Amino acid sequence: MFATVVTGAASGIGAAVATLLRARGEAVFTVDLKGTVDCACDLLSADGLKTLTESLKQKYEGAKGFVHCAGFDQMAPLGMIKEDSVRRLMEIHAGFPIQFLGWMAKKGNHTESASAVLISSLSAHEGAKGHVAYAAAKGAVEGILAPAAAELAPKGIRLNAVVLGIVQTEMALGWMAKLTPEQMKAITDGYPLGLGKPEDAAKAIAFLLSADARWITGQTLVCDGGHLLG
Repeated sequence: MFATVVTGAASGIGAAVATLLRARGEAVFTVDLKGTVDCACDLLSADGLKTLTESLKQKYEGAKGFVHCAGFDQMAPLGMIKEDSVRRLMEIHAGFPIQFLGWMAKKGNHTESASAVLISSLSAHEGAKGHVAYAAAKGAVEGILAPAAAELAPKGIRLNAVVLGIVQTEMALGWMAKLTPEQMKAITDGYPLGLGKPEDAAKAIAFLLSADARWITGQTLVCDGGHLLG
C-alpha cells in the first residue's frame, strides 16, 4: 500500500488535509516536528529526508501523494532580516520539497499515478511589509513548479501548487493578534468571501491530489477568497 505524505500535519492546513483524506478512506503518512504524527522529525536536519523516507518505507511501500505544509514565517523589516532566517525559510519551503520530490521520483517510491501539491502564498505576489524573506521562499516554491512538473510527468507524477491568501492557522492568528482593530478591519475588508479556514485550503489541495485532477499538472491554483479581485 502507498500513502499520501503530509508534512506540517500536527496543526493548521496540514492537519486539515490529513483529516480530510483519512475521512475519505485514504492512507496518510503524517510528518511534523512533534505531536501525534507518524514521523516526528526535523526536516531541516542533516538526516531529515532519510528519517522521513525510512520511516515511510517501514509502514508503506512508498508515496502516492505528497503535500508539503511544513513551514514558518519570521516577520522582520529589511535591514533586520537575519541570514540564518533566510536560509531556514528557503530550506523548509523550497529546499526540502526539491529533495523529497527527487526521492519520490525514483522507481519503486511512488505509484503509477501519483500527485504532489506545494503550498505558496499571496505574499509572493503583493507587497506584504515585513514578509520579505517568507515571500522570497514562497516565490522559490513557484519557481520549482514548471521544471519539476516537466521532469515528473513522464514518471506519472503530477505536481501543482496552491497560492493561498490568509488562512486562519495558528501562525496567521499569531501575527494578526498584534494588529490594531483598524489594521485588522482593513485586512478582512480585502477578503470578499472572508478569511480562509484550514478546511477551505484542504479541500482545494485534496482536489489536486485526486483523480478528478488527473489531467492537471504544473499549475497554480489561487485560493484567496476574492482578495485579488479588489
